[in-house]
Amino acid sequence: MRRLWPRRYRRSDVYHKLVGLDRRLGIADRLDRRAGRRCASASSRTSRCRFERLGEFLDWFDQEVGMRPVWLCPLVSRRDWPTYRWRGATYVNVGFWGTVHVGPDAPNGPRNRAIEERVHELGGHKSLYSEAFYDPDTFDQLYDGANLAAVKQAYDPDDRLTSLYDKAVKRR
Repeated sequence: MRRLWPRRYRRSDVYHKLVGLDRRLGIADRLDRRAGRRCASASSRTSRCRFERLGEFLDWFDQEVGMRPVWLCPLVSRRDWPTYRWRGATYVNVGFWGTVHVGPDAPNGPRNRAIEERVHELGGHKSLYSEAFYDPDTFDQLYDGANLAAVKQAYDPDDRLTSLYDKAVKRR
């Protein structure tokens, strides 16, 4: 469909409107059922992979997920961020959004959890603006939970606001 779609409408704001329309109307699911294809599972990820391990991640991703397109954006940081320690290394931000076909009983979470695990196995770090599926202990280990708790205590001592975990992680 991308080849047929007008170039001026190939933008993320249009894409998100189309995804929302599809979710409301179930168009892709009906087309898949009519064509006899397996159910689709949404996946939305952005992860920071170490440059030297990017090939390994993309090979795994092609074999296990097979989603296209994949966006790549190189990153270098000149300083550490307390929750994202990555100073001095070159990373590539890997982004992909869309659906992939899975079995009829497969929920969205396990495939996305596998992506999170693979990124961390290769020394990368998941960005938290898309869905995340971590349990609280894993989240604290990966994102410096002690530092996050100290910041929250300093700036929200009455605990009126939600934590970063509650904001960023989709609980299932």
